Amino acid sequence: MSEQRAVIVICDSLRRDLINSDDAPFLTELSERAAYFAAHRSVFPSTTRASAATIATGCLPARHGLLGNTMALDEGDGLVCRSAGAPDFRDRMRRATGRTLRVPTLAERLRWHGETSISVANVSPGAAYFQDPDGHGWVYHAAGSYGPGCKPVDDPASQGLTKGIAGDRAMAERFCADILEQRAPSSAILWLSEPDHTGHHSPLGSPEHRAAIAGADSLVKQVFETVRRLDPAGEDILFVTGSDHGMETVAHGIDLNDLLVAAGLKQAPDSRDVVVAPNGTAATLYFADPDGDLVPRVGRFLAGENWVGDLFVGDRLAAAGLPTDTPMRIAVSLAGEDKPNPHGVAGYAPIVLDPSDSESKIGFGQHGGLGSHEQSPFLMIEGGGFAVGRRSEASSLIDIAPTVLRHLHMDHDDMDGHALPRSAD
Repeated sequence: MSEQRAVIVICDSLRRDLINSDDAPFLTELSERAAYFAAHRSVFPSTTRASAATIATGCLPARHGLLGNTMALDEGDGLVCRSAGAPDFRDRMRRATGRTLRVPTLAERLRWHGETSISVANVSPGAAYFQDPDGHGWVYHAAGSYGPGCKPVDDPASQGLTKGIAGDRAMAERFCADILEQRAPSSAILWLSEPDHTGHHSPLGSPEHRAAIAGADSLVKQVFETVRRLDPAGEDILFVTGSDHGMETVAHGIDLNDLLVAAGLKQAPDSRDVVVAPNGTAATLYFADPDGDLVPRVGRFLAGENWVGDLFVGDRLAAAGLPTDTPMRIAVSLAGEDKPNPHGVAGYAPIVLDPSDSESKIGFGQHGGLGSHEQSPFLMIEGGGFAVGRRSEASSLIDIAPTVLRHLHMDHDDMDGHALPRSAD
C-alpha cells in the first residue's frame, strides 16, 4: 500500500463566513496555517447528494448524473420524483438508467491501482452511498454498511446513530481510532451531519446553530490531530477539510406543481407530463416528451415569475453544469435577498415545496440554489506540500478529487476539475 494518503472531513452546510474564533476556533486557526481557498464554490443544485457525487468524481452533475437531492426516474410507468437520499435510490437509479454515476469515483480509481478507500458518513444514505455507489471500497452508514462488491458488512458501530453532534462524535471517534490509525486507507472521508442538521431545524446563527458549528469544529480538530500524530511533518498525509455548500434562511414556500396546473401547463399535481423535483431553493423539471413544445411553454411561464432568479432551459442547462440530454430540461434557482435574519446572518430565499415533506421550513436554513451564501462553502488544505496562505483563485468542489489523486500519484486529467496549486500565484 502506498505511504501517501488523503484524509477529507466535510462539515455539511458550513458556509465560510460563519467560521469565526468564537464558534469555530480550530478552523479559524487552521485557516491561518493551511492553504485557505477564499473563493471556493459549490455546484448547482447546491445540495448534499449532488455535491457528494461531485466530490467523489471531480465532475459536474452534467457528467456524473446525480442531479440534486431529488430526481425524477422512469421505472416503467412514467416519470416519478424520488428522493436521492433514500437507501434504495442507488438501486432504483441503476435499474431505471442502467447505471449509477456516469463517471468513475475516487473509490473506483483507487481500486484500479490496488489501493483502498473508506467513507464514514452521518448524512442521508444517498449522500453516503454516492461516494462509492458501485462498491469499490468501504462505506459505513447507519442505514447499512458495505465493502467491495457492495457486500453488506456487519457494522454495529454505525447502527442506531442519528444525525446531530452525538452521532457525528461517535463517527469521528471510530474514524480516528479504527479507520485512520488501524486500517490506514489511501483515501478516507468523514462526512459530518453538522451544522446542516441543526441548520435545517433552527434559525441560522441561533444558539443551537452556533453550538452545532462549534461541535463540528471540535471534530475537525480531533481528526487533524490524529492525522498529524501519524504524520507530524505533513509530507505523506494530505489533510482536506471543507463543506459542500452554504445555507440561507427560508423566506416562504412556492407550490410549483399547483402553479403549473393553474397555468394549464400540467394536467394534475401528480401527473407525469411534467414532474417537478424540489431541491430546496432550486428545482429541476422533467418532461415526458423532452423535445415537445411543453418545455418552451413552461420556460416562458417561469421567466415571468418574480420568484425565479436564474432560469436554465434546454441547451442553457450546460451553463449551470447540468446535462442537456435527459428528460430534465429546465432548472431554476429561486430569487433571494441579501438581508439579515434575526440573528444577523445574511441571505433569504424562498423554497419550492416538496409534497412528500410537510414539515415547515420557514425561518430555518435551506440550500440548493445559486445564492451567494449557498455558493460559499469553505476549503482548507494542509500538508502534502501545500504552502500556507489565503488563495484568491477560483476553486470548486470539482477540484477536490483531482487534488487528492495528484497527491496519490494517480491520473486525473479526465475530470472537470483540476488539482489545486500547492503554492500561491
